[in-house]
Amino acid sequence: MADGLALAQAVCTRLCHDLGGPTGALGGALELLDDGAEEAADVARDASRIIDRRLRFWRAAVGGAGGELDAAALAQLAEGLTLGRKAMVDLEGMAPGVLVPPDLLQPLLLAMLIGVEALPRGGTLRVAGSLEEGFGVWPDGPGAAWPPGLPALLAGEQPALTPRSIALPLLAATAAAGRVRLELLMPGGGPNPGVLLLAPRPVH
Repeated sequence: MADGLALAQAVCTRLCHDLGGPTGALGGALELLDDGAEEAADVARDASRIIDRRLRFWRAAVGGAGGELDAAALAQLAEGLTLGRKAMVDLEGMAPGVLVPPDLLQPLLLAMLIGVEALPRGGTLRVAGSLEEGFGVWPDGPGAAWPPGLPALLAGEQPALTPRSIALPLLAATAAAGRVRLELLMPGGGPNPGVLLLAPRPVH
């Protein structure tokens, strides 16, 4: 019970952090509108869009299970990760016509969140694969690096629970619930930080 409460509190704190910035910008823009500042309308619209996209992302990632999503719908959800940040998501490597089922969708979204946060100076989060082979997620940019807690998580260790790192235990929980196997595939050389693989576990 205590662990569940701590996780809920961490999720709440993280949501407040993610939404607090654009909400403050929106409030400031509305005040400027009262003074007749023309650029305030653009600031307000941008902040409102960021808030909307981030709420949509979090609802899909940790809310109740939804339906299947294609790459276009996944790209829309990914805007909740990239708007207001120096990062983009590349889904061109996904198999044509693929539909991501609900049990795989939530772990994939959380893996994408971790991947975007692994781009400290911006870059591209790449997602590729198919339902049969699984989906690979990897950050591509200067200084890209998975968080230190990811290898420990995949080894079965419990990561430290902080608002910044809540995606790690949420990833583990949703992957277990959806029977999704997680594996970090390390490259043979070069700066690539490795590919996080999400694959359906076979049903015995």
